[in-house]
Amino acid sequence: MFRRPKQQLPTTSPSTFTPYLPSTSPSSHNHNKHKDTADIQQFTMEVSSQRRLHHSHGSSNQNKRFLQTILLTFTVAILLQLKKYIGPPPSSNCLTKQDQTWHGGHPASTKSGSCWCGSADGYCMCTPAVAIDIVLYSKSSDDNVGGRYDVWAVRRGDTGQLATIGGFVDLGETTERAVQREVEEETGIIIPDELIIPQSNNKKENQSAMKLIGVYSDPRRDNRRHIVSVAYALEFSPNVMTTKDGSSVPKAGDDAKEVIAVPLRDIGIKFKGDDWYADHLSILLDFKEQILDDGTLGQGLEDLNSQRKWELYGDVARSTCRKI
Repeated sequence: MFRRPKQQLPTTSPSTFTPYLPSTSPSSHNHNKHKDTADIQQFTMEVSSQRRLHHSHGSSNQNKRFLQTILLTFTVAILLQLKKYIGPPPSSNCLTKQDQTWHGGHPASTKSGSCWCGSADGYCMCTPAVAIDIVLYSKSSDDNVGGRYDVWAVRRGDTGQLATIGGFVDLGETTERAVQREVEEETGIIIPDELIIPQSNNKKENQSAMKLIGVYSDPRRDNRRHIVSVAYALEFSPNVMTTKDGSSVPKAGDDAKEVIAVPLRDIGIKFKGDDWYADHLSILLDFKEQILDDGTLGQGLEDLNSQRKWELYGDVARSTCRKI
């Protein structure tokens, strides 16, 4: 019996798979029906796999581009914000920000004060700092003959030296108000306004209890920076002034380590030289000279002149009053 040979399926790779189209002959239809269904299913699976692979690669690239765009946007935004704070580079004729405020270095150096530089024109103006020193004195407790005084001095917390009461003048503050504030901060003594602030235009009726000793402007006087100090003298009267704790006794506050009463007659003799901070011994000896009375202090001008050898600088520049 003659048999028709079986028709062979073409061999192809998955990527070039071509489905087999069965013969329309009735004799081969049943024989290849099941095979044709399997081939179509295989082809469908191959196409779906290729589509999924292509879609996965496209999504990955799209996500990558999106993240790159976000990162670039944030980088530009940060740079724009930094530009506002950094500003333009300093002018060649203007000091840098680091040099505008000095806290160290001897005043004899080129950096001798505080400087403010205009951002528009680059012009820098350097000025000394302004401070006040107050010689707060009172009648001595052992004053049996009258005219003996004690000076209330503070011991500094940083150097341990004795110093007059004082500090820097705040912006918008008068030197008189600075005295009132510093005395309260360092000793607790409250000075009434009427003792330092003029209450009327009548000079005879409006004599301030605070007296000017002098102005001390020598750049060498303080090794922190160039400081101009206005020095005053004020007598502490417990019956007129009060203390914050109501004890009528000065007590250390702020940056003062302690407050002590130093006999005026011992200043320049027992308390001399490096016992005192900066040129405060010069201020106290000037005050001592202004109220000097041989019958009360028991010292003559010759004794006072010998005490001046202990000053920080014998030729310290200042302008002083003749008498308290």
